[in-house]
Amino acid sequence: MEFHKKNQSFVELAFGGGTPVKAFLTACVVGTILTSINHGDDILVGNYPHPLKVALTYCVPYCVTTWGAITGKLQSIINNVQEFINEKKIVELSFFNFENAITAAYFADENLRVVRVNNNFKRFFPYLNKTTEVYFPDLLKNMGIPSDQITTFKRDLNKKGKVFIPRVELFIDDQNKIFSLLSTKTTNKNFGYLNGFQGQFVDITSG
Repeated sequence: MEFHKKNQSFVELAFGGGTPVKAFLTACVVGTILTSINHGDDILVGNYPHPLKVALTYCVPYCVTTWGAITGKLQSIINNVQEFINEKKIVELSFFNFENAITAAYFADENLRVVRVNNNFKRFFPYLNKTTEVYFPDLLKNMGIPSDQITTFKRDLNKKGKVFIPRVELFIDDQNKIFSLLSTKTTNKNFGYLNGFQGQFVDITSG
């Protein structure tokens, strides 16, 4: 995709890409037909219509064709931009800062279904068979997190829009591991699919 296209001026849209030639040929054909229909009888008897009326008869199809070409080009640009900023790519860009984080980060949609996790999430919890497209409270249950902490998580997230569980104890790879879980609601007025919840597990075992 060529991004400079989105900055094209009205003049470039109207007079570039062969639009004038197409509009001129259309005006010649359609204008002649309309002139013949509207003024043919008068012309045959020698009563020629006012030149301005004839000129307008040709100008209308020229302008209509030009406008159609402009809107078509604009729609093409919009489609290309939308393709570039599709949901998957925007989520990937928004999650970029978490990819190399030392914490185990996740992003879930408004229904708390996990959309994305970073590599550390999988490394922290290697026993999980599935980490995306899963209801996050169910994922917490699969991790082995006690039901009372899951209840606290859902309650605080619904009421406050954020939650902090300072101590989560899990037994992983024959070791007792301790994490803190921080989660918060996210909102974005430009990209609705970024509305949801994000959070991270911080390993505080050695703390």
